[in-house]
Amino acid sequence: MRKITGLCLLCTAFLFFGCEPPKAVIPAVLPEVEGIKLRDLPYNPSQVVIAEVKALDEVNLVARVEGFLRKRFFKEGSRVKKGELLFEIEPELYQAKVKAAQAKLTRARVAQKNADTDYKRQRQLLSSKAVSERSFDKVEATKLEADADVKNAEAELEIARQNLSYTRILAPFDGVIGLSNYSDGNLVNASSGTLATVVRNDVVRVEFVVSELQLLNMLGTGKNAAENFKFELITQDGKVYPFPGKISFWDNRVNSSTGTFRIQAEFPNPKGALTPGMFGRIRMTSRKAAKGVIVPEEALMADQAGEYLYTVAPDGVVARRNVHVAYREKGFAVISSGVKTGDVIVDAGIQHVRPGAKCKVKLHDFSMNNGAGAGKSTL
Repeated sequence: MRKITGLCLLCTAFLFFGCEPPKAVIPAVLPEVEGIKLRDLPYNPSQVVIAEVKALDEVNLVARVEGFLRKRFFKEGSRVKKGELLFEIEPELYQAKVKAAQAKLTRARVAQKNADTDYKRQRQLLSSKAVSERSFDKVEATKLEADADVKNAEAELEIARQNLSYTRILAPFDGVIGLSNYSDGNLVNASSGTLATVVRNDVVRVEFVVSELQLLNMLGTGKNAAENFKFELITQDGKVYPFPGKISFWDNRVNSSTGTFRIQAEFPNPKGALTPGMFGRIRMTSRKAAKGVIVPEEALMADQAGEYLYTVAPDGVVARRNVHVAYREKGFAVISSGVKTGDVIVDAGIQHVRPGAKCKVKLHDFSMNNGAGAGKSTL
């Protein structure tokens, strides 16, 4: 009897402590993410290509006459003004040649004057039959020879003066002069090569090439293709040069070997920040705006199947949409297929959602200028 009573007590305790009442089902909390409702937005397509800075004007100074360098009048690497004296070659020999040419011209003019006097006298005598035509012909020939001698002497004097002027080498324009290849006292002549180089740098040329496809895109903007684009120079430090460029050269053919087209743009260089030989990048931005379905760059994901976006249906269900990017720029991408205007996509908190699951979306505005904006609402 005691055994039965103990067994009953044991069963009662087991039932009391081992069987708990069922717990209430707590609904799952939906993850909150941020998203945007897609719409067509305007944008200005741009292209970036490698570019090289070149001098607008560059002159190699050379000696045009032979002589010893008398003096160098500039500091290497300094700015020079147009017409400024840079080199002087000993002028004495050329001064003497000028004097000799002047003396020869004087003699020629004296002989011309005498010949002219004889010619006039003989012509008067010929009219009265006082001299023969043969004698008059000789006097006329002497006059013509004297006239020719004067012209020859004048030409020699001009050459002598020109050679004398070549002993003074002047700056051809405002610019910066480089290193001198010859010191004072060196004998120089036309075969000596470059004495120094002057480069104009208040304005520079920036040369770049575009592909055939890029050229077609540019030409497709209209008749004045170059004017339909804004040209900006990006220097090696990643900064945008503060002055825009203007097209100065548009090639007349595509290079058949490389399939590229050469263009040059001029950029003001008032502070000398650009130096010939520098490399950078040209950003060509269309002045004509295009429209497209634009998404922020951080909303795009990629795997082996390609790029995709997460969309959210009105009931909150997440779906994957494979997309094709037609144009991409830092901060945004233009989608040509896979999503459309009116679709809602996730652009923040993507790690909290998966296809087929539900989520709660806070919508916000988006533009290429400010990215995620204010004015959030809940979907």
